[in-house]
Amino acid sequence: MQKKILSDQSLEELKRTEKKYKSIIKFHIISFIILIGIAVYMTLENDISMYTALPLLFTPIYIYSLLNLKKVKDEIRVRTAHIFLQKRMQEGK
Repeated sequence: MQKKILSDQSLEELKRTEKKYKSIIKFHIISFIILIGIAVYMTLENDISMYTALPLLFTPIYIYSLLNLKKVKDEIRVRTAHIFLQKRMQEGK
């Protein structure tokens, strides 16, 4: 299934996409904290091991999710500003 481009989505779809990304990021934050805890514990118990690098390996995924959320928020901001300006122009006529 191919994702819809942000500019092709309606405002309601964008808001649903934003909610989806927010829940994904919450999951990522929780998993990242758990991974850091495991890495610290394993490093203190067994010196440096594979578990030490796990948080670093997943960091690009977290950053990618944050960047996607920022794009969605920017698109929503642009759309709402455009709608606001249209309403303002109609009131002025």
